[in-house]
Amino acid sequence: MEDFTDLKKKKKKSSKKAFDLEAFEKELAETESAEAEPKGILKKKVPAGSDDEGEDVDEPVEGEDPFAKEDAEEEEGQLSKAEAAAQSKAWLKEDRDYTYTELLGRFFGHLYQSHPALSGGTNKKKYTIPPPQLFREGNKRSIFANIADICKRMHRQPEHVIQFLFAELGTNGSVDGSARLVIKGRFQQKQIENVLRRYIVEYVTCKTCKSPDTTMTKDNRLFFMTCTSCGSVRSVQAIKTGFTATTRAARRAARA
Repeated sequence: MEDFTDLKKKKKKSSKKAFDLEAFEKELAETESAEAEPKGILKKKVPAGSDDEGEDVDEPVEGEDPFAKEDAEEEEGQLSKAEAAAQSKAWLKEDRDYTYTELLGRFFGHLYQSHPALSGGTNKKKYTIPPPQLFREGNKRSIFANIADICKRMHRQPEHVIQFLFAELGTNGSVDGSARLVIKGRFQQKQIENVLRRYIVEYVTCKTCKSPDTTMTKDNRLFFMTCTSCGSVRSVQAIKTGFTATTRAARRAARA
């Protein structure tokens, strides 16, 4: 057996760094200067070797941007400036081109004068008609009292409205001497209102601009609706009468 007792174990040398007093004083000075500065201002670190080394750059604190607020106020006041520029008419006194605000003000001014419904302002007129006044006459008849007033509000001929009412209700009737419509059958006010709403959608409201300010004319057995707001013209469908049950009295009258 070999004797290894004479061999000595090598011990690792502990590498201890010497205490650097200058580096410690430098770090202490930096921490003290950071605590002395206000918290709202952040310093941007500049990489070593750059031209801006040694200079502190302040970054803005997160929050409201004052420039963005000014931009929003400028956009909100753009329309008011345009209206003021259009009212002053400064281009008449000077030989120059129009500015954007002046052109914008003139555009909205002409739009409101010609078509108030399309200007989008608060003065937009709401289309309303009086509710139908319906009365009972006995047990088998209903009287539509204010049909002439409603037709006048819609700018439509009473004959066309009455034809649509009879086709939708599946009945008939006549007009008396007081311009009231006498309808055969018992009907309620809600039923007449629903039929009038359908008539307004099909034969009064413009399909292009949704304006109720329209007129209707007849040409070669066809009805054409003209919108006074946007100027569009379109043909409307003819009123189709639904199924009507024939009675014995009607058959006898047809044979006679």
